[in-house]
Amino acid sequence: MKILVLADVESKYLWDYFEKEKLEGIDLILSAGDLKPQYLSFLASFSKVPILYVHGNHDDCYDTQPPDGCIDIENKIYVYKGVRIMGLGGSIRYKKGKNQYTQKEMNH
Repeated sequence: MKILVLADVESKYLWDYFEKEKLEGIDLILSAGDLKPQYLSFLASFSKVPILYVHGNHDDCYDTQPPDGCIDIENKIYVYKGVRIMGLGGSIRYKKGKNQYTQKEMNH
């Protein structure tokens, strides 16, 4: 299974210079956070594979503006072709903000 994993920075290779063929052979797309919902929605409009995402530590907007055509796996287990994928987003707390956790919070 080929999984395309994306995070943090929107790739111009996929967004600005998009060609459908670039996603050929990809079975699943996984966003590990901090990508604009518009970017993920754009990919979903061209892709025929599931796009899964978790909330990154800078993803305040996903609650009010989730990416269209994508599957939120935050704190869930998603099974795809027999492979279990657990969604755990955010980061270790380094300042005040959403989607950041202390070690104690991560252990519970």
